[in-house]
Amino acid sequence: MKRIGILLVWMTLLGLAQAQCGGRLVQHALGESCVVGVPKRVVALEWTYVEDLLALGVQPVGVADIKGYQEWVRIPIALDKSVVDVGTRAQPSLEVLTTLKPDLILAPAFRVRQIYPRLAQIAPTLTFDPFTEGGNQYAEMVRTFQTIAEVLGRSTQGRTVLTRMETRFAQARQTLQKAGLFGQRFVLAQAFTSRQNLATMRLFTRNSLVSQVLEQIGLKNAWGDKPQPYGYTEVGLEALSQIKTDHFIYIVQENDNVFAGSSVEALWKNLDFVRNRRAYRLPGNTWTFGGPLSAEGLVEAVVGAMTRR
Repeated sequence: MKRIGILLVWMTLLGLAQAQCGGRLVQHALGESCVVGVPKRVVALEWTYVEDLLALGVQPVGVADIKGYQEWVRIPIALDKSVVDVGTRAQPSLEVLTTLKPDLILAPAFRVRQIYPRLAQIAPTLTFDPFTEGGNQYAEMVRTFQTIAEVLGRSTQGRTVLTRMETRFAQARQTLQKAGLFGQRFVLAQAFTSRQNLATMRLFTRNSLVSQVLEQIGLKNAWGDKPQPYGYTEVGLEALSQIKTDHFIYIVQENDNVFAGSSVEALWKNLDFVRNRRAYRLPGNTWTFGGPLSAEGLVEAVVGAMTRR
């Protein structure tokens, strides 16, 4: 009875808050925001949310670091030339944001925690937490996309996008089954030279978005490290000798292929997955933190590389 009473009180308070809002109260990572009507002028302070907007047929009025977005996020929908750059993702310009007069701001909680009160003064701000240690980053990506679609009055379009993604996943599973690759193990790495001039690998853990996307199509992540906050373990190239997997999928830049260096050449050529021609290079700008369209692109690239002989 006590629990029922608490629930009734909570529902009453929620109803009062909703009435005072005059619109819709949306729960998010840093609290709740009152969104009145259907937002038309939307600013995205993270590239994933730019992608989500475009997938829903909405052009944002402002985006953080447009140059970086265009370099990394490769989806078949272009960002309009009229979109205003509002500064970096870590330090957006509050002055520029104010002049845009947005009626909705989308942002990742981990980047804007300190400036959230100021953002909320400019416009209702919805924040999301894509990196929860031990959490399901794929489920979070889908949930965030659905929330954005609902707030923008585009739930139908959102369901269409997710259905198409799931259809692409099903087609990929069939392709892998026909090729005798379904259920096989993989490790996915992003390798680069660090600011300290050290060859570095990010090995994606099972809680990462990219790992969970590839699990959706029937592959199994062989990198057994514990879940990491950002979904990857950062290691040196000496860890290559410890990797036991059927397939090694790697992302390197054209001008920074650390696996082609003379110091690692002997080790690289003697790895089982290299000798068996089961090491697959993906384009350097493969985006590993995106939304449904990026997930489709990743699956297409991986399946294409694994079945191309």
